[in-house]
Amino acid sequence: MTATVVIGTREKVYSHSRLSLFDEWCERAFFHKYVELRPDPSGLPAKIGKIFHNAMNKLLSEGYSPEEAVFFSIYEHDGLPEGEKEIFLIAMVNRAYKRIQQHTDDYSDVLSELHLVVDIGNGRKLQGYLDIVVDNPVIDEVSINDFKTSWQPYSAENSKQLDLYAWMYEKMRGGIVGSSFKGKLIFPRYDESTDSEVIFTREKMDKAYNWAISVIEEIESRDPSNINDWAMTTDRSKCENCSRSTLCSGGFMEGLPGDGNPKDEEEAGKIGDFILMHEIAIKRMKEGLKQFVKDKGAVHIRGGKWDFVQSEPSPSVPIPVLQQYAEDHGLNPADVLSSEKKTLKKWIVEDSTGFLRAQATWTTPRNSFKFVEDEKS
Repeated sequence: MTATVVIGTREKVYSHSRLSLFDEWCERAFFHKYVELRPDPSGLPAKIGKIFHNAMNKLLSEGYSPEEAVFFSIYEHDGLPEGEKEIFLIAMVNRAYKRIQQHTDDYSDVLSELHLVVDIGNGRKLQGYLDIVVDNPVIDEVSINDFKTSWQPYSAENSKQLDLYAWMYEKMRGGIVGSSFKGKLIFPRYDESTDSEVIFTREKMDKAYNWAISVIEEIESRDPSNINDWAMTTDRSKCENCSRSTLCSGGFMEGLPGDGNPKDEEEAGKIGDFILMHEIAIKRMKEGLKQFVKDKGAVHIRGGKWDFVQSEPSPSVPIPVLQQYAEDHGLNPADVLSSEKKTLKKWIVEDSTGFLRAQATWTTPRNSFKFVEDEKS
């Protein structure tokens, strides 16, 4: 829901999400997304957030019921991510809607998806989207509310985003806001006790604006033609959750010993970085390939193919039954008491009475994503 920053153009549009990506996450990730303009493969949390926000807008602005809003939003976003269910999203929408209703009355104006755009000079603009604005002129109060579909609630007191939105909203209103001006983070996965409120002060809003200007100046001081001018994060946990970590892994190739044996501590460190980044890259690429195979079918490469392989069901028979069966047939029960199931399967097949098969329970087959070698002729 944010416009693209194009470095070097006359007009530059910034938002809290892209500023925090540069300042608090990773400059290199910002470079790949907003300078190189690479496609953005949104993760599952981002897709759930888009579906939820779209559903809330339909509910508040277009008169849909919560169920209708969710189902239409899911359809418009090409389905739910794996592991999510419609019933959970409907519950989230209902919880969020009830929270908004509880804090409004007949005198309140409620706006949904309010687009904020403020010209800050030098060809720059700040923009953002307010999920809900509740303006009650009777009690002279304005409240801006932001929905967060994340699993981890946090304090609004530490939210630069709300403070920056408040600064922008005040500017767009010509400096006129309620004598009571506050913001709230709403976490619809949980009950209202997790929501967090903040009272906006001149100091908080100006601090957020000054932070934004400082980060913008840092961004514009970087060379858009030189990738090395954009630092990679040193926090590898962020790389684990970055869809562009595979792009960074190639940057550790230079200076590596060809035989893999470091001559000194510097080379050893480079090898360590290389291995770590490639482990992350391989994990990311395997996730992407798995989804591709799931959607399109097996991928054939030299020597075999990547595909989903269904495991064979395994039998389990109570030990007393096995012991009695072995005694009656002159067999050794130790042969089938290990984790190896081949012998037990053989006994079941060879039991002409069907007794063992009747006593057996079978595991449910599982689909495993793996490389399958071509059969040798």
